[in-house]
Amino acid sequence: MKTWKAINTDNAQYIGIFEFMDTNGDWHNFEVLKTDTHLVFGGACNIGFLESGNMEIDDCLSLDENLHALLSDLETYYSDGKEYVTRIICNERM
Repeated sequence: MKTWKAINTDNAQYIGIFEFMDTNGDWHNFEVLKTDTHLVFGGACNIGFLESGNMEIDDCLSLDENLHALLSDLETYYSDGKEYVTRIICNERM
């Protein structure tokens, strides 16, 4: 299992917001940033961006395919549990 490590987002590109409902009817939303190597998700506040986790970008896939993979893992994480995801790495805030 990979260990969570914060990704440098100083020069990251803002992608947008993922918003989804889990199987219990709870809503979740994350802001998504793209670095050269990772998609980073979390939330912004008055002190900056608070990273919840990240996913390494698969160079064999398009950006849209990588974003779909990230969203799919986040939905699975919240609907089925963290033991069912393999692509995202999360911190203890999740």
